Amino acid sequence: MNHPPRVIEIKELLRDKTRNKVVFSDEGLTIEKKYGFGRNEFIASSEIAAFRFGVRELKGFKYSFGRQYFIELKDFNCKLCRIKFNSLYGIKNKEYYRVWADLLQDIWDYYLANQLNYYLEMFNIQQVFVLAGVKFQPEGISWNKQQVIPWDKVELKSYQSYFMLHHADDPDQFKCCIFSIDWNAVVLQSLLKAVIKEQARIKWGIRRGL
Repeated sequence: MNHPPRVIEIKELLRDKTRNKVVFSDEGLTIEKKYGFGRNEFIASSEIAAFRFGVRELKGFKYSFGRQYFIELKDFNCKLCRIKFNSLYGIKNKEYYRVWADLLQDIWDYYLANQLNYYLEMFNIQQVFVLAGVKFQPEGISWNKQQVIPWDKVELKSYQSYFMLHHADDPDQFKCCIFSIDWNAVVLQSLLKAVIKEQARIKWGIRRGL
């Protein structure tokens, strides 16, 4: 899918001037840095191997004094491309949250949706593969050399900053994936949701004789 180029500006904390620009295109993502603080960064769309994101509390001795919004991309050579900005004492907290959310949505639309479609196709042709530490097989999933969980026994619970998957009959067989720590956790979550939904549809169709 062809997308028109899109630019998201990150403003300075104390002034309404642009600190960085993030430029999205089908060719890749560019971080334009102002005032000579480092070179512009570029990561080609074909080289985006993994992604993670989150919000960190900035804490002093006793109290939190701000938040850091961050996004990290990693290429196939393990080179990192980072976007991060801090809100201090509530200044621009809402604005920075909106910018962060817009960045996440565009990263998904421009680059990660294609990765999801790739893994869905791999699953549909019954190709065994591993994503974010989870092994996908036609009959179910497994991790850490544990027993395969059949698709009709896979349960998924989603939360704001992480999700958990586990065996429906054995809660002790579980895996927790944190979006800010585990690479490609959000792609894994989306893939699991899609496959579980499709497996349930197929099972329902078989039961009804469709």
